[in-house]
This record gives sequence, structure tokens and C-alpha cells, in this order.
Amino acid sequence: MNNRHKSELIRRYFKTGCLSSIDKLLGFLHYSIPYYKNSKKIYSIYRSISEEPFKTETSVEILNYQYANSHALEMKQFLEKNLNARIIGAYTHGSLGTDELINYSDFDGLVILNHSAFQSPVTVYKTAIKLHKSERIMRKMDPLQHHGWFLITEKELIQYPVDYFPVMLFSYAKCLTGKNNLFIKYSLTSDAELQKHFEGFCNHLKRNIQKNITTSNYYDLKSMLSGFMLLPAIYIQLRHPEGVFKKESFNLLRKEMSPNDYKVMDSVSQIRNEWNYTSPGRFHWLQQIDNAFLNHYFYKKWSGNIDPALAKKINEIKPEMLKFIDILIKNA
Repeated sequence: MNNRHKSELIRRYFKTGCLSSIDKLLGFLHYSIPYYKNSKKIYSIYRSISEEPFKTETSVEILNYQYANSHALEMKQFLEKNLNARIIGAYTHGSLGTDELINYSDFDGLVILNHSAFQSPVTVYKTAIKLHKSERIMRKMDPLQHHGWFLITEKELIQYPVDYFPVMLFSYAKCLTGKNNLFIKYSLTSDAELQKHFEGFCNHLKRNIQKNITTSNYYDLKSMLSGFMLLPAIYIQLRHPEGVFKKESFNLLRKEMSPNDYKVMDSVSQIRNEWNYTSPGRFHWLQQIDNAFLNHYFYKKWSGNIDPALAKKINEIKPEMLKFIDILIKNA
């Protein structure tokens, strides 16, 4: 197992604690059991990562968060109280980082764990549990939040995963807590790897669009729409491996496509701009109790049935969405 695979396994652990099918079953008893069970393994994996720095280096400066979003401020307070000793820093990005929030916006955040988080299996477990609990704040902002923290470790600062969190995104991020200045060593992802990632993302998205489930509940719908709107950034990254800011990627791609081929992206963006979702009471309750068993069976369904007019609109543009993806694959 190379260093990158080890780091991906660490990210997988901090997401759910689960590293196997058995872990998922144990999680039905209580969400914390997989975190506890696998903490020793993750501790050993982190210690086994060799610190061989990449050649390209850069320093990044992140401005402090100075806006007034209540969820960002609550997250800042939570992290400083519970995880301050175990993180290098925590940063907001996306529309939260630029203070351009709309009803559709979710909580985009990156956390960098320091060596202290991996001091022992116990610190690994405690750090994971605190991060897991912090994501409840993300769901307060967006009940349909389909991702948690983007996460890297201190060892990755000299083996930085550019394709996971592009360096240039720091230019648009804001520091909630921790260091404002980071020194990063990285190696650009090969063209072949970028192409493989792009095609894999496109094929996964096409399958989601083709499934009727994407218009059966709001959770699946938002996941599908968000994936579609990420396409321009991933496509442009094929020629700009250091990445582009998502907001800028739309205009860059528009210049490459005919108005007729691009118009479906405008249609999806319009749906995003008009987003008006209110979570049902039982969905709000489900998120508060954090029960793995109930979440597994009811989380998507209880997010609410889609308004018929919106579902009709989505079904009408699905063929154009699939055509749009095929054009990008052909031109990649």
C-alpha cells in the first residue's frame, strides 16, 4: 500500500469509521463502534506513511473568516473548544468562504489534522468522534449536506493531494481557526490519472441521472445536481492540474461549447438559484438522533418528496444532461 492509498484509507475512516462490510453492520448498533474498532489500525497506518517530500513547493496564505454566518461561527467555536490541539487549521471554501450564500449552499470545509491527532489509538478515536459530531453543524446549515469535512493530514503537506483539494482553492478559502500560512510540497497529477478520474466521475454521474431515484427524494436530487454542476471544474482541471475555482469554471467552459450544448448547464444553475427546500420534521429529528440504523433505511426517503413541478422539469432535461456529459467525454 503506497502513501496515497494509506491517506485515502485515513480519510475513509474519518468519514464513517467503517473500513469493511462488518464495520457497517456494527455501526447499526452504534455509530461510534467502527471508529473505536479501527482506531488502532488507522494509528498504525499513519505512523507507517513515509515522509518523502514532493519537489514542487509553494506557500499559501488564507485570510481569516470575518463574515457573520451563524453556522460558520458555531463551527469555529466548536473546533476551538474540542479540537484545537489536534488540528493545524480548519478552512471554509466555496460560497461559504466567499460569503455568496444562497438557499442551495452547503457547508464546504477543509480540516488539516496534525500529528497529535495520531498520537495514540485513543486520540485517533476521540478526534474522529469530535469531527463526526461537528458535522451536525453542517447539517444545520444544509439538511441535505451530502459530504462532511474534506480532510488531509500533516504528513500530506509535503505530499499534497492536489487532485483531492486543489492548491488554488486556498485563494478563495477563509480560516476558521488555526494557521493562516501553509507551506505545501506537491506533485501535479498525471494526465492519465486526471483523465481516469474524469471519466469515472462522468460515468458515475450518468448512472445517477439515469436512475429514477434521483427524482424521488430531495437528498438524491441535490446530490445529482451538485455532481452535474461540478463537471465544469473537473473538466477544466484536465488542462489546469492545479485546479480552478468552481465559480470561474462555468464561464471557462461556456467559451468552449456552443450555446445550444451549454444551455442545459444554465437550466440546472437556474434550479439551483431558485432552490427553496424546507426539511420535514421527521427528517430534522432523524438528523438529531444520529442513529446509523435509521439513517441507513430512512435518511433519503425522509428528506421529502420532490415537488411534482420540479420533478417534471428535471425529467425533461435529463436527456440534455446526459448529452452534455457525452460531449465533455468526447472532447476531453
